Amino acid sequence: MAASVNTVEGTAPANVSFERERGVYALEVHRDVAHAIIEVGEDAGRTGRILRVFSSLSSARVPVFLIKMHRSAVTLAFAGATTELATEVLRGEGLSADIRGGLTLLVVRAASMRDLHGVMTSIADALFDAGARLYETGDSHNSVQCLIEQDSAEAAERQLCARFQLSTDAVSHFSVNVEAAG
Repeated sequence: MAASVNTVEGTAPANVSFERERGVYALEVHRDVAHAIIEVGEDAGRTGRILRVFSSLSSARVPVFLIKMHRSAVTLAFAGATTELATEVLRGEGLSADIRGGLTLLVVRAASMRDLHGVMTSIADALFDAGARLYETGDSHNSVQCLIEQDSAEAAERQLCARFQLSTDAVSHFSVNVEAAG
């Protein structure tokens, strides 16, 4: 069913848009994140060790995200407040983990991320200009996630806002520790 637009006779109808203009429209800043690189090996016992990683953290109520499976390791992120617990749980399972705290997850949002030409380069350039070290990335149909040091987060936020012409109203701030507690 087509929409009808009333026009003054002799003039063209106004352009009507029913879809948000494509492009970056928001930035989320999630503070208090930790990241782990957990060695699982390449041998026949790898699958069992991967299962132990996830089941032990789940049993200890340590929510994880930004999960990546590598040849000999699993990487994942979690709330910084659960670092001590996660370390104890993994050690108790006999798993070796390199855990880094004091990180921030920046989430760049766009209506259709895959249709944006050069968006990854723009994000990388903004993070480089901010002096932010990138530890992990993730993406989805509407976002790119970048895990960086918390000390660089404000500069990275400024650079990303400038790069994508975002106002401060388009930026949301969160603490993963508060989210994990709720």
